[in-house]
Amino acid sequence: MKNFLIASTLFTLLTGALFAEKKATAAADGAALHTALLKVNVTQQAWNQRIPWQKTSPSSRRGLGVLLEKNQILVTAQLIADSTYIELEQADSGRKLPAKVKAVDYDANLALLEPTETPGDFFTGLKPMTIDDNAKIGDELQAWQLDRVGELIRSPVTINKILVSRYFLETSMFLVYEANGIIRSEANSFTLPVIKGGKLAGLLLSYDSKNQTALVLPGPIIKHFLKDVADGSYQGFPSLGIEYQTTLDEQFKEYLGMKKDQRGIYVSAVSKGGSAESVGVKVGDIILEVNGHAVDARGDYKDEQFGRLNVSHLVRGESFVGDEVKIKVLRDSKPEMLTGKLTRKLPRDFLVPPYLFDRGPNFLVHGGLIFLELSMPFLQSFGNDWETSAPLRLIFVAKHTDEYEKQGRRKMVILAGTLPTRSTQGYERLGGLILTQVNGKPINDLADLDTAFKEPQDGINKIEFEEAPKIIYLDAITTERDNMNLLGGNYRLGKLKRIE
Repeated sequence: MKNFLIASTLFTLLTGALFAEKKATAAADGAALHTALLKVNVTQQAWNQRIPWQKTSPSSRRGLGVLLEKNQILVTAQLIADSTYIELEQADSGRKLPAKVKAVDYDANLALLEPTETPGDFFTGLKPMTIDDNAKIGDELQAWQLDRVGELIRSPVTINKILVSRYFLETSMFLVYEANGIIRSEANSFTLPVIKGGKLAGLLLSYDSKNQTALVLPGPIIKHFLKDVADGSYQGFPSLGIEYQTTLDEQFKEYLGMKKDQRGIYVSAVSKGGSAESVGVKVGDIILEVNGHAVDARGDYKDEQFGRLNVSHLVRGESFVGDEVKIKVLRDSKPEMLTGKLTRKLPRDFLVPPYLFDRGPNFLVHGGLIFLELSMPFLQSFGNDWETSAPLRLIFVAKHTDEYEKQGRRKMVILAGTLPTRSTQGYERLGGLILTQVNGKPINDLADLDTAFKEPQDGINKIEFEEAPKIIYLDAITTERDNMNLLGGNYRLGKLKRIE
């Protein structure tokens, strides 16, 4: 009996010590978290795409920022898009400090913040995080977040797949980790860090609670972004700029002149101004290799770290703007090696820009007619079902720009709508029309339109469209009077144009 009591006492002491050690470790982990994360509060106000001289109502967002070296804070670009004010907030004390964007890449959904004023002792005691870029399938990660009172919540997730997938923009395809686990929804709507062994393994992109699946923006892409920012001249992620078809079908391969054992992808389109065009890739080429990596019939290659990945990762994830790229193609049934420099096509260089964050859309109001340069945000302003509710002709143009680029168009100028004036009587219902000429001059962007309206023919502006009504006319003197009446009137027009 005496021995049993001694053993029980020893067991109680041991378990108590172990519990205390575990609790101390958890507390230390929690302390480490609070020295690595900051709350980021953002006031955001986007431009109205349909009334382009006005902004939408302001709103607020909150996320978690990850402290890096040199007092830099990493967040997702989605958090700070169209921001008008940004502040950092200490997780424990609530102390705040205004911040600004040092670098942002909306394609890669990454942004780096820095204080707008001397921080003093704001960062004293905080410990910057380092980046982990060696995660693999099967690794256990933790999604970190704070609850409403600042307590640490750690949600374990396990990587089950590594692939190339879309971020928050339709055009942005990058490396992602797909992980399984249960992540509670707390007070932070944007930017949750994902941790591996005390290092930042990625940022949470999205979470599907039904399937308990998370998509994580991974460490390798974050490292690429930070390395590019570090030299003081951010270039962004390069892109290849092609559309392709798989060659899984044997009849298709035979039609293309490929041998049965050959693998590769068929180039169906080459983007104007992209890397592929500058290297010399043509429609009809079959890409066999990129930088020495064989491309299979699905468009994948074997990555040494991650396994089978889409070939785009060789360009977007492993290369920088200005790097040399070597592309082996099959052209007219003969192999050919193409060599050139990788480039990045900026959003403003697209015929139909994919996004317009942090700036208002270009517009021109003349006599009550509202002209815009077509953009994806304009189409998306028609709602979640914009692909069926926006003007179908404009949707088609946005997805098939090749012919218009060959015509020399720099932007697609459209008549978006009208304001009621003397000049627009009878034209009230016009909208969604593609402009072709004004006063006999081709319209390739809004600057062309601005110039053309200064040269009416016999006092009349002749405006031509692709679709019915094909041609409309405006009296030049009446439109000038209407322009003057519109300024400062009921529609809060402070100026009649924005052309940047």
